[in-house]
Amino acid sequence: MADTQKPGAMEVFLDLLPNQPKNDQARENFRQMLRERFEERLPASVERIWELPPIILQQPKNDYVGLLLEAREPFVAGYFYSCVAMCGIVGERLVKDVLRAAVLVEREGRAVQPAQSAFDQLERVEINGLVRFSKEAQLLNDEAGKAADKLSQLRNSYAHARGKDSPKDAIEAIRLLHVLVEGTVSVFKDFDIKDGAFVRKGKLPLVAE
Repeated sequence: MADTQKPGAMEVFLDLLPNQPKNDQARENFRQMLRERFEERLPASVERIWELPPIILQQPKNDYVGLLLEAREPFVAGYFYSCVAMCGIVGERLVKDVLRAAVLVEREGRAVQPAQSAFDQLERVEINGLVRFSKEAQLLNDEAGKAADKLSQLRNSYAHARGKDSPKDAIEAIRLLHVLVEGTVSVFKDFDIKDGAFVRKGKLPLVAE
């Protein structure tokens, strides 16, 4: 730490851990340091688990299971900025996948699905426009559409360093993401539970595996 009382002096933060020798002693030192950090954060992390909504997805949607867990982990660990950003990323992926699954184009009198390379152009389109399109096309219900729009705005505020209350906004981002999940890939979008079994809406019961 520099002496800020002297003319021309300034405070500087240094992280020289990567400059340590790459040997067994340094590895053990790092393990101890990380263990202490983990133990220090552990009590608060445990309490935050109860703030999370449950995840209930069909197993074939396992790509989303991994993404949802990854979005929630920063919240549990206390990395709230990262949580807001990751929730926004997962929400954007859900909206774009809804479009990929639904969009057909007419070609030579037939309705066909665009090529993967055409869908890849969606990655260049601003997400709020895609959300509005999906709402107007009734690909997202009103609740899911509003959640997607609010989540995008929240994520953008943190992406541009305008976040105000990161712990509060992180749990709000998770809540909005799960509203979007409920309107897109949740089991309960297509199923109800009756007599302890999943029942496809309008169909006979299925036994959950």
